[in-house]
Amino acid sequence: MLRIGTWNTQWAEPGNPVGNAVRRDLAGPKCDILCVTEGCENLVPDNRNILDAGPERSSDISAERRKVLLWSKQPWCNVDEIRCEEHLKGRFVAGITQTPLGPLTVIGVCIPYRFSRQKVGHKQWKDHEAWLREFERLPHRQFTERTVILGDFNQRIPRKWQPQQVYASLLHAFEGFLIPTAGDVAGVPSLVIDHIAHTPDMALVGDIGLWPIRVVDNKPISDHIGVWGDFVLS
Repeated sequence: MLRIGTWNTQWAEPGNPVGNAVRRDLAGPKCDILCVTEGCENLVPDNRNILDAGPERSSDISAERRKVLLWSKQPWCNVDEIRCEEHLKGRFVAGITQTPLGPLTVIGVCIPYRFSRQKVGHKQWKDHEAWLREFERLPHRQFTERTVILGDFNQRIPRKWQPQQVYASLLHAFEGFLIPTAGDVAGVPSLVIDHIAHTPDMALVGDIGLWPIRVVDNKPISDHIGVWGDFVLS
């Protein structure tokens, strides 16, 4: 059995009550693989076995912050050296690691928010849709065995308020993958946007676990609900 989790930690940094709480929470479920979006390296259980997506294009965030980080209990035996295009840069990272299920391809993503770069004149969803188009051209979309894609999808599944065209683009980009975090998740009042997708040769065992929205030192530790789950080969 393999435990996998993903959470957008809203730029939490250890050294203050909020960041320390996030670090403890991430370690709590003892995941084998973690994807941290909008976070920093020292949030994960240790500083080993990290894949860093690098800085986002034209980003003004600090050098320590990353849109996507992948962490594994085991070393990464193969890191994808694919050259990311404009919209994927800093928002996509992939590698292969050994797991209780055998070698697993893991892809961490942070799809742009609908208001991405709206201040510089971009229309809502423009960067989001451009990211999906670039992602569709990668070979990873064709993988059919032992592959997980996880991170901040910035869309609810099924569609709630996003435009039909944007939702259709998301479904097409992830065609062939199962998304067990779609739909109602026990203990969550609304649909999540942090997701785990996987190839059909894997299956979720039990319920989805949560990193819920909560307050520490009078501050929310994240505006996202994180998700984790246990998986086996089907």
